[in-house]
Amino acid sequence: MNRNVVPNATVALPDRPVDGGSRPRFYDFDDGVTRLVKWHPSVHLYEKGCYNELIASRLGRLIGAPLQRGMVVHVGDDVIPSDQRADGAVAGFHFATMRMPGRNFRPAPHYAGIRNGSELPAAAVLLAWLAVGDSERNIFLHHKIVTNRLGAQRRSNRFTLIDMGMAFGTHHWTAADIAVPHTSYELPRHMLPHLTRANLAPAIARLKALGTHDIAACIADRPDEWAISTAEVAALEQRLIAGRDAIESILYSGNPTIPRQPASHTTLGA
Repeated sequence: MNRNVVPNATVALPDRPVDGGSRPRFYDFDDGVTRLVKWHPSVHLYEKGCYNELIASRLGRLIGAPLQRGMVVHVGDDVIPSDQRADGAVAGFHFATMRMPGRNFRPAPHYAGIRNGSELPAAAVLLAWLAVGDSERNIFLHHKIVTNRLGAQRRSNRFTLIDMGMAFGTHHWTAADIAVPHTSYELPRHMLPHLTRANLAPAIARLKALGTHDIAACIADRPDEWAISTAEVAALEQRLIAGRDAIESILYSGNPTIPRQPASHTTLGA
């Protein structure tokens, strides 16, 4: 991949995200955007973490799941400060998302105030389709500032999926093990009271409407430097198609308590 076709880091910022286990860092880029950079390879030497993040972002947006648009970026050796280098930062192509204000999601106080409750079913479908590991921790409360036509501003809290590096349950998958489809998936328990088969149906329909070409387009483009082989991409495509076709079984076998009709307390902000 040519570094000139992706955003290039210009300045490393001194602050870091809370609870960033893979030690991601903030950088300013030459397109004027501040992004959170996740390193390839990660400090834990995860080989597929950035690729998992990238394809989850692309696939999730196809079905309307609440997560940020991620992309490949380039960080040059000349902009990495010594303290970050000692912390595992390396030059090359990495995964990044735009910096967003907010905090780690806590179910009890935060569900009542989110403004995008209608996107929860799509989040559930994406988690189940990609068999995302460690999903109890992969949610962020995004504080989005909304300005109305009169110029008044207010904070809009949004449920947002983050940290998709454990898609398919591992950062280390191979063509051999990714080809074995999962048959069940347990959603985060705190999501279940807000889901019904009725409100999941539209998100499931969007997923099942995806053509093979849509899926293939999301997983094909990646930096050569990430060393994702053609065989691995082909096996991943078959895994995703199998998951798409079996999504109802995957969801409902893993979460049999999801009701058919909504209860009065399941309604959240649209």
